[in-house]
Amino acid sequence: DDDDDEEEARALKRWESQLGEDLDLLNTPVLKPVGMCSSSDAPGAPPSPPAFDLDGGAGSSGGGVDRSTSSADNSGGESSGRNPFRGPKMITFDGDQTLYSDGANFESNLRLALYLYLLLRNGVTVAVVTAAGYEYHTEKYELRLSGLLAYFRDCGLPSEDCERFYLFGGECNYLLQLGKDYKLHAVKEYGPGGWLTSTKYIEETPGNWDDNEVNALLDIAEECMSKSVEEQNLRARLIRKKRAVGLVPKADESIPREALDETILRVQAELQRRSDVSLPFCAFNGGRDAWVDCGNKRVGVSILQSYLGVPNEATLHIGDQFLNTGNDFAAREICPCVWITSPEETTYILKSILRLAGVSLDGHGATDSSVAASKKAKDG
Repeated sequence: DDDDDEEEARALKRWESQLGEDLDLLNTPVLKPVGMCSSSDAPGAPPSPPAFDLDGGAGSSGGGVDRSTSSADNSGGESSGRNPFRGPKMITFDGDQTLYSDGANFESNLRLALYLYLLLRNGVTVAVVTAAGYEYHTEKYELRLSGLLAYFRDCGLPSEDCERFYLFGGECNYLLQLGKDYKLHAVKEYGPGGWLTSTKYIEETPGNWDDNEVNALLDIAEECMSKSVEEQNLRARLIRKKRAVGLVPKADESIPREALDETILRVQAELQRRSDVSLPFCAFNGGRDAWVDCGNKRVGVSILQSYLGVPNEATLHIGDQFLNTGNDFAAREICPCVWITSPEETTYILKSILRLAGVSLDGHGATDSSVAASKKAKDG
């Protein structure tokens, strides 16, 4: 806990140095998308998403069936007898460097796990929107979130709250939902209630993609990456997946970050100039590798908003990759965003949201202690 306090203090100090002593998080530019502009701003600037609604979009229509809450009072049982949750109805998260360290798994961040637990208990939909694309091999996603799912299980998160936890793999390609067994399960794609069927009216949804177009996009990206490897003399290899192609270092090698950026900028320029590429895509520098995905987080978040009936202004996306070579960049077009640099900053942001929403954090230290003791007993 002392280490967590020190990390949180460092994050707070960094925020205060940027914003000044009057730290009003929900009214600062940090919570607004980078590049937010009005219609009078310069041509070519990113479109402005809706203003953030602290009351969770009350009175707004969401363009879909509201599946974001299962309990009638939207409290999830945690805030019974208290004021309703004043905050976003849905928070979406990047994975690497947002919920857990880059390339690692969510293992032992008990404070962040607690805050995610409290969001779910107070009726907020939580969704991890990640580039990790393992199709519907749920055990691979579960490994990345192993510590968090174990925390939910050990705390006895009720089944109706579990159902508010989602994961979107491959940016927008594979939708999973947490079950009462604390495992991830594929959400039905087609037919009544299927997420692809329900969102087919969204032009860019994967349900409207043609397999030939998918393969054509990936062929172009793969060829461009292959040339980049040759011309930059990179010690790298290519990986082709169903809806993604990646450039990764060879065993015991590394790729300079500027070489990864150069590769991504080349791929972006090539795909954008091609008249035969009409599908949404995301070409991004993953820090140690580079990937091109069919689809992006703008599509992923908009699908969740439509499928769950959550308005744009009641959605918040938190991530660390908001440069034009990052995969959170596209989310700025569909909802307000928070740009963080580490899981410690994510923890601090959620703590602030919970407090401003009227959720007391007092008395939850025992939860941390009990889970830590449980983990220690299992490890022993």
